[in-house]
Amino acid sequence: MSRPGQGEDGSTEELIQMALEGDEDDERAWDAIRTLHRRGTREVLDAALQLLGASSAKERGRGADILGQLGTGSRVFRAERGEALMDLLRREREPRVLLSAGVALGQMVEPRALAELIGLASHPAAEARYGAAHGLAVLDAPDAVEALIQLSSDEDRDVRDWATFGLGTLREAIDTPRLRDALAARLGDEDSEIVGEALVGLATRQDPRAVEAVRAALRGDTVRVYALEAAAALGDPSFHPLLLAIRDAGGIANDYFLHVLEEVISQFEQG
Repeated sequence: MSRPGQGEDGSTEELIQMALEGDEDDERAWDAIRTLHRRGTREVLDAALQLLGASSAKERGRGADILGQLGTGSRVFRAERGEALMDLLRREREPRVLLSAGVALGQMVEPRALAELIGLASHPAAEARYGAAHGLAVLDAPDAVEALIQLSSDEDRDVRDWATFGLGTLREAIDTPRLRDALAARLGDEDSEIVGEALVGLATRQDPRAVEAVRAALRGDTVRVYALEAAAALGDPSFHPLLLAIRDAGGIANDYFLHVLEEVISQFEQG
């Protein structure tokens, strides 16, 4: 049970103070932010807007963190929140604050921020570009896709990862040669998660370059769920014996992996 002044029982001012404690990933701080999200009141909005004008970068960042999901999925104060976050992007210099603003705009799916987010995509700081990737990955606009294509080859691992996820999965309905080529380029990435995101994106689009890559992934020492999902999307019969071999080999695997494996095998056997 929450004590007075904490959690669901705390005042907006008390929750704001909790949100400013600890480091950026402090769980107690994020509990307070999530409570503010659920409240979604004018009082919370005004408090977050005030934070955006603070001299402290941490306060400005927390203001953006609060605005992004204010109302927890509802559209409360949408216009005001979007305008405030776009204004923050135009004037902010601190990369960590720009990250929070980009993520918040992505959570809002704010198409009005397209120009600001495209500008952010070329920022010299990786944190800022990561924020741009979040904001752009949910926008249905050719210019957003083009910016994500550029970010998918970024020198920073996290930027590449989110941009590749955005192209491969979040923008699944878009299918162009240039987008496919960007995903194919990531099949050689040094990071296995990025390779997996690219593989699923190509397989979903039935790109033939994914077939041999899936075979190789299913034969690998460590098979990831990405490879299973890509195999299911392509439906190539040559994958079936490889999937059976994975199941028969046993070994250490979590329940989710085994569940997906059985579902994919069943798909092949029913097809």
